[in-house]
Amino acid sequence: MKKLMIIAVCVAFFSGCGSGGNTGIDLGISQNFSVDDSSSHTLQVISLHVDRKAIKTTNPHTFDHAVSYADFDQDGDIDIFMSSGDGSENETPSELYLNDGNDNFTLDTDFFNGSPPGQVHPRKALTGDFNGDDKMDVFVIGHGYDQPPYPGEAPYLILSSNSGFTLGGGLSSLAGFHHGGASADIDADGDLDVFLADTREPTFLINDGAGNFTTDTSRLSGLNLQDMYTAELVDVDNDGYVDLLVAGHEPAGFSSKILWGDSTGFYSTSKSTTLPAVTQNGTVIDIDVADIDLDGDKDIVLNRTGDGTGALGPYQGYYLQVVENTGNRKFVDKTQERFATGSNSSESWIDWIRLQDFNSDGHIDVVVDDAARNLVWYNDGSGNFQ
Repeated sequence: MKKLMIIAVCVAFFSGCGSGGNTGIDLGISQNFSVDDSSSHTLQVISLHVDRKAIKTTNPHTFDHAVSYADFDQDGDIDIFMSSGDGSENETPSELYLNDGNDNFTLDTDFFNGSPPGQVHPRKALTGDFNGDDKMDVFVIGHGYDQPPYPGEAPYLILSSNSGFTLGGGLSSLAGFHHGGASADIDADGDLDVFLADTREPTFLINDGAGNFTTDTSRLSGLNLQDMYTAELVDVDNDGYVDLLVAGHEPAGFSSKILWGDSTGFYSTSKSTTLPAVTQNGTVIDIDVADIDLDGDKDIVLNRTGDGTGALGPYQGYYLQVVENTGNRKFVDKTQERFATGSNSSESWIDWIRLQDFNSDGHIDVVVDDAARNLVWYNDGSGNFQ
């Protein structure tokens, strides 16, 4: 059985501040037209669709937003990693459930040697091969105790190796209110880098190829001190460069937007496109990207909830917004035409959605990740959902 070893993840601090990246420098990033293949956004879309709480045999009353799906034991089926929280100031140990090949799951108590790592309030788990050994790892992002003074917490990294699964150390200095994040190869050097969404100072973690990260805030401009809750790294315009999508609490003045990637390696609000806002549903939980209308470009679906203004309370209901790509980095809200049934103010908010061909008819559907919600909207073939 795989055992846990502790390794150090080296975290160094790159000069520069997140409030003003040096856009006069060109890092000479190469185009990579397959860059989306290994991103956390792509790897979250899997065939497995389960009721998360139904498979849990420990910590059954915790919330489980940080979930990762991969073949962790390399036996040909998809297993489930979950990092949970209970709303208190205490950390909850993470859990790994192994698939027997028939979608029956068993808690692997020997996956970790000693107490499994955990967080107080884990928010998102990124799946990816962070150390380049062709095995899936997990990078877990959390924001800590969700009450004043909002102390934040550090992410943690679980790496595979020939001698077992290892826990990356050295990330403790990165404590923050990390509500989301994403991973992709932003510098085209063959490994996965990480973006940490933070309400104070978001940052990139640049990978050396072995799962050791350098903190770099100099590549970002205009995102500090914003109510940023979620992010994705996707080549939206298919130009071979990773773009950064960010969103959060719009009523506070933080608009949902795409910061366009290019050869410089820098991301700035000065070279971005703002996405349409939605009144009262101004809190964005999740962003997903796919060609929903089969016209050759990537459209966007934003998973929203009530923002506490008007008739809707904070985190009241859900509202799925379809933003259509019309080309040349322009986007139009097509929710009413394409997705009239994608909202409900009386049900609870949704943590994650997937854009995938759920019924194998060749068209992208909208699927709520947790099967307990029993929410799937099918594409009629023209980009309309019902």
